[in-house]
Amino acid sequence: MDSPATKSDSSGQNTLSVIPFQFTENGLGFGVAYERRMGDGKFAFYVPAMVTFNVANSNRIYDYNTGNYKTGRANAMFYTMPGVKFYPAGSGHKVSYAVGLAFAAGSGQKSENLVDLFGTNVTEQVLSHFILGGMLQQSVAVKVSPRVSAGLEFGVGSTFINNVGGASQGNEFLIQGGARIGYKFQGSNSKFQIPKGKFPIVNSRF
Repeated sequence: MDSPATKSDSSGQNTLSVIPFQFTENGLGFGVAYERRMGDGKFAFYVPAMVTFNVANSNRIYDYNTGNYKTGRANAMFYTMPGVKFYPAGSGHKVSYAVGLAFAAGSGQKSENLVDLFGTNVTEQVLSHFILGGMLQQSVAVKVSPRVSAGLEFGVGSTFINNVGGASQGNEFLIQGGARIGYKFQGSNSKFQIPKGKFPIVNSRF
């Protein structure tokens, strides 16, 4: 009987995923991810990249002069969260569970409400927003075919750097989750030959 690692390696050590649905503390969006399983398949290096938009900001600017809401900006935040996954039972099963730690970095914009001197009108101020933090991640992947998988992931954490408009703010709670579809591949195995008498045959393996 093949071990989980053998099963995983036979279908590919690399997984490239699209994330059609992604959420963070900022809002909703999408992303892509790359995963590289190492050794016996219980550990993997994982690098997602995503963008989310603050869709909840669309109707939050209130004009006291008119009594109406103004349309706010759906500010974008771009994230990357490289980290390491651990598959306790291996990554080659029909259903695989992983837990891991990740480093979170994000850059984008954040809106704040400004009230005028008379306290009668609210305007929107758009500021730069930069974060660095850590995340505890969990994921579940279901093997649809030998090379295609579908999965869910969820993570929580906190910032240790949170700058808004260039000014340091307090720690911000981080949350993220998404649904992904992945394709496994083994990587290239190419050989090329330099003319004899100059260099030996070079084998490159990814």
